[in-house]
Amino acid sequence: MAGSGSAHLRGDSAVLSVEDLEVEYQTPSGPFKAVAGISFDLMKGETLGIVGESGCGKSTTGRAVLQLDPVAGGSVRFNGEHIESASAGRMKELRREIQMIFQDPVSSLNPRRPVKEVVMEGAAIDGISAKERLKQAPEILEQVGLPSERFADMLPRQLSGGQAQRVAIGRALAIRPDLLICDEPVSALDVSVQAQILNLLEDLKAEFELTIVFIAHDLGVVRSFSDNVLVMYLGKTCEFGDAVDVYANPAHPYTRGLLDSVPNPHEEDGYSGPSLQGDIPSPLRPPSGCRFRARCPFAQDICASEEPAMREIRPGQYAACHFPLDNAKIIETKAS
Repeated sequence: MAGSGSAHLRGDSAVLSVEDLEVEYQTPSGPFKAVAGISFDLMKGETLGIVGESGCGKSTTGRAVLQLDPVAGGSVRFNGEHIESASAGRMKELRREIQMIFQDPVSSLNPRRPVKEVVMEGAAIDGISAKERLKQAPEILEQVGLPSERFADMLPRQLSGGQAQRVAIGRALAIRPDLLICDEPVSALDVSVQAQILNLLEDLKAEFELTIVFIAHDLGVVRSFSDNVLVMYLGKTCEFGDAVDVYANPAHPYTRGLLDSVPNPHEEDGYSGPSLQGDIPSPLRPPSGCRFRARCPFAQDICASEEPAMREIRPGQYAACHFPLDNAKIIETKAS
């Protein structure tokens, strides 16, 4: 279950449990909360897709889990251990178990080292001997679809974007983490390459029993990859639920707008609700009440005066909305 102020249903046995997480930045115009109280539990072997437009706080959430961005409030538990205030030494140890894959694969790789060394950088930091790393590198490269005899001695600048991302994935998996945080790992890649990387991650998830947080701005990218989906807007959770249910019957108007923005080759089978209109308000001065109300075609007076609580709309599906969608009625109304 997810949402500010909501109880956790599975927190005691979750690999990752985030509760009322807040991340605040100081700017010349004043402070603002990039993440303003989100919660979720992630069980072993699950994939959670965190989606939303640019600036909604999804990447900041991933970085806060690794303490790359300081946590201003709330808690982050990994395998039951509170890590939101862990020491630098303890976080160094924990990062052996929590690895992150970044959006720009080329810039995340050391340009001066050959691929066979880059892919084993984490293992080197972890204390694995040079002899053992030399032995493991070809195996890791094979696992991510880069034959060692061709790619081992290449430099990162000689790789395509997709190949570089495969190296980054291999580097993350070389130390066998429990949790993998993927921050927009395919957004910089061509559509055909995106599918290849997603298929690779799916295969590796099964092989290594990975637990994954997959961050994306496009709901279409995580359609078949995530078990659950958390939709964010201006630092808040809009909707959370089983991926199949959220895609089939979104409860929040923002989720529906995101889905409507995904091209559908079978238009007659697509959604018929309104697409997103207008620009995202400034995160420094978010709207009162519901933060999405300025762009919502269903907003009413209460949406401006009262922030909606996260509540269960359908079994296992939660939304923070005063007027959650009845999609069947909307489709029927539009068709008539």
